[in-house]
Amino acid sequence: MIIVLTAEHDIDNELQTINSILDAGLELLHIRKYNFSDDDMCQFIYGIDPQYRNRLVMHSHHHLAEKLNLNRLHFNEYDRKSKKQNQYSHTVIRSTSVHSMIDFNQLDNQWSYALFSPMFSSISKPGYGKEHTIKDQLKLRNNQQVQLIGLAGIHSENLGLAYDAGVDGVALLGTIWKSAQPVKSFKNCLIKDHAYCL
Repeated sequence: MIIVLTAEHDIDNELQTINSILDAGLELLHIRKYNFSDDDMCQFIYGIDPQYRNRLVMHSHHHLAEKLNLNRLHFNEYDRKSKKQNQYSHTVIRSTSVHSMIDFNQLDNQWSYALFSPMFSSISKPGYGKEHTIKDQLKLRNNQQVQLIGLAGIHSENLGLAYDAGVDGVALLGTIWKSAQPVKSFKNCLIKDHAYCL
């Protein structure tokens, strides 16, 4: 499984790129636009082809999900520990973020998957994952009811190493939005992902 996270800031031709990578086979797009107003978020979602609405995951503005016909919500660690997810219908598909295997192993089956980082040294956040990554923690996994998605520093050349370490899928950020050819970068990762998931 490949997930792409949006950049928090605006990117040139961002909606065009998003539609292109969804057309190319992206399974899930995480929308991380914390500084958007409600109107900004609505306009952003409306700029994405409606046929892909079921592939969109909201990191913020959860209160707009029903209006926008979205049923995937992501809760960061703080929100999860504050039980914010309990405010939403059980039909909502929930995901979260973790940074330790202890936290991951404690997740119950209300969570579809968790983003676990840093897998490698981050592309988008200089210094994040340089001194410490979570690869060695993966052997301590005893939770198989929640999918584990590796995040940070993943690109087409090391994507296989993430799978070899034990992830169920990967999430891309810097390798897409720091690339001069984001759609090509995505397609290169998709080829590698298919090779590991067959």
